[in-house]
Amino acid sequence: MSFIEAIKQLIIELGAGGIFVATALEYGCFPVSSEILLPFIGYVIAIQHYSLLYTILIATFGGMVGTTACYLVGRIGGRMFERMAESFEGIAFGVEKAQQLFEKYGKESVFFARLFPIARTYISFPAGLAKMPVAPFIVYTAFGVFLWNTALISAGYFLGSHWDICKAFLKAYQWQLSGGIALAIVLFFTARNFLGKKHD
Repeated sequence: MSFIEAIKQLIIELGAGGIFVATALEYGCFPVSSEILLPFIGYVIAIQHYSLLYTILIATFGGMVGTTACYLVGRIGGRMFERMAESFEGIAFGVEKAQQLFEKYGKESVFFARLFPIARTYISFPAGLAKMPVAPFIVYTAFGVFLWNTALISAGYFLGSHWDICKAFLKAYQWQLSGGIALAIVLFFTARNFLGKKHD
């Protein structure tokens, strides 16, 4: 059975539980691409007539569990985790990129990294290693995970059997799309703060 078929069967048999498990594994650094998993979840719930909003919320909760587990590994494991990462080239590369992002932008990077490849998966580790307070980590992560899940699950939901188009599009334009979303968010908060000051 292929991975895609296994996920489909998991969702059909367990419903919300299957969605939760699949997304928790993906966000917990299990070698599963969200660009494949999330649109496929959208497609499956469309043919199974599940609620789109409910699915996004379940997937976000699953993502929160996965990322929090990685955060705790970084926070509690400390140097032991760093030595483990050195033994696995793929993990080490991802953690290094995420570490650079975290050091440059601080706690806000936990939010924005969720929109970009590689860093999206590994940003929880440097946040844990830096002992970032739990509350802001949870808040920034929740917003980032919710946005990413909403975009990809909705794409699969509305594309139906052509959900894999989303994968091809993201492979070609992910950086541009992620940058556009991040820029839109920055502009929104900048405009809101500007307008708020004008009314003070």
